[in-house]
Amino acid sequence: MVLRAINKSIIYLLLVTGAVVFSFPFLWMAATSVKVDREVKAKELELFPMTPRPRQVSPYVDDRYFAELEGPFQDTLLPRIARIVHDSGFRLPPDINREVAETQIARGLYSKLRRRLSDEVWKEETQVADAAAREITAGMAEEVFRDIHRRLCVGSVRIRDYNRTECELGKGDANGIPAGKRLGNQTPQVATLVDQTDREKSFASVNYDFGAGQKVVLSRTFDVPGDFDLGRLHKIQLDLRPDDTWHELWLTVEKLAVRYEADRAVPLANFNWMMVTWQEPGPDDDSTKLKTWVRLNEVSRGAGVLNEPGRIKLTFEFRRSGQAGAWMNKIKLNYNRVLDQMPFWRYVSVSLFLVIVNVVLAVLVSSLVAYAFARLNWPGREFCFILMLATMMIPGQVTMIPHFLIWKTLGAYNTLTPLWLGSAFGSAFFIFLLRQFLRGVPRDLEDAARIDGCGFLRIYWHIMLPLVKPSLAAIAIFTFMGTWNDFMGPLLYIADQRLYPLSFGLYAFSVQVANDPALTMAASLLMTVPVILIFFFAQKYFIQGVTLTGMKG
Repeated sequence: MVLRAINKSIIYLLLVTGAVVFSFPFLWMAATSVKVDREVKAKELELFPMTPRPRQVSPYVDDRYFAELEGPFQDTLLPRIARIVHDSGFRLPPDINREVAETQIARGLYSKLRRRLSDEVWKEETQVADAAAREITAGMAEEVFRDIHRRLCVGSVRIRDYNRTECELGKGDANGIPAGKRLGNQTPQVATLVDQTDREKSFASVNYDFGAGQKVVLSRTFDVPGDFDLGRLHKIQLDLRPDDTWHELWLTVEKLAVRYEADRAVPLANFNWMMVTWQEPGPDDDSTKLKTWVRLNEVSRGAGVLNEPGRIKLTFEFRRSGQAGAWMNKIKLNYNRVLDQMPFWRYVSVSLFLVIVNVVLAVLVSSLVAYAFARLNWPGREFCFILMLATMMIPGQVTMIPHFLIWKTLGAYNTLTPLWLGSAFGSAFFIFLLRQFLRGVPRDLEDAARIDGCGFLRIYWHIMLPLVKPSLAAIAIFTFMGTWNDFMGPLLYIADQRLYPLSFGLYAFSVQVANDPALTMAASLLMTVPVILIFFFAQKYFIQGVTLTGMKG
């Protein structure tokens, strides 16, 4: 009993270990799909993504940017470098905690010195300290501070119509209006707008404290030039620098007695300047072009909505996110980008069409041919069966070019026909699989059916098919996986992007995004999940279909 228990424990341990090992690539793919660019490009890759931190107060100093440092003497050198920064004359913004900022600047300067100084200098602490005193300047401290200073900034707001007329809203006369005045601050108790200029770029820093409220509202009604047609408004664009807090940006638009709202939020992810675009529903939504915009949906019209010719009202809301909301925004970020930048649902519909047609044809035709080989007596049956098996020994690379020339001659190039019509001629492997199973069905069942007046087709349909359900399920799973993952077929026969199945569309997407790891992993996970779910729920039939093949009785 003890030995049996030990054997069972070892078996279960091996099964669990194997499950963990073989599931690791899937876990890596799932984890990478929710990472942002800087996590993927980090020196040391981590399995799990970085936890988003929705800040209550902004601007702030990012204490994770230089979290990992490599090098000696950190305990004593970092305080020295912090004192050097304090004495360098570098002036921090008044809304930043000086002690925290100097500590993080010191870590950034340590990282710079580690790359700049030679290994000989790093052998002694006094040499490094002397070099730090010589090298570090206020300019270097400012450069490092730029890397860790997080603030929410809004720049210019532009609109464009379908006539390609473009204008910048709220710009005013030639002297211009300060950025902080262009968007009216409706929540002064929560946020203040501070005009800033950085590298000849004018913008407003949105300094907020969500302890006094749950959202920041910036709203204003703008006058548009006379040559701009608001009825043909195409795009609304905001120059934005997020503060990496994963809060949410929402837009509401009012014009010509119609109110629109964005169909989803723009998360305040990362900390680099970006152009956020919103767009009303139009012909671009059904095209295969990259969708780099958030769609605006009509929510109301009539009374209470701005209805003045040549005027448009924009309301930007920065809504606070909790920890759960920040995680949800981070999880959805790359998947939304995938769905925007590739016609995912078009690819899915093509793949589903091919899967359904191929599965139905493969199951029906292969079972019918297998029934003829297993249960019917006709001249040359064994020879034809051996000839069919011989075709399995011909590599696909040999028949690839002849197949292509045949389909092209038939006028089927750049159509889906070559990807499904071949299943109408059966599969040698599937026919062999079913024949072995059907040969094990007792003759008595067939004889009894003949006595009751059943012909060959009725015996096939009512007697044989119900008995080979496990094998049919296995064939359906094999066909599904082969069709769903087929890459070479679309590569040879499809040139129109509208006809791409998901497997080939994923390849085209990865090339389009320059093999961005996070986006490619997100798209791959969307393609892999259906296969895993189908195999999980159908594994009983799959295993039965394989193990019972060829059994007698």
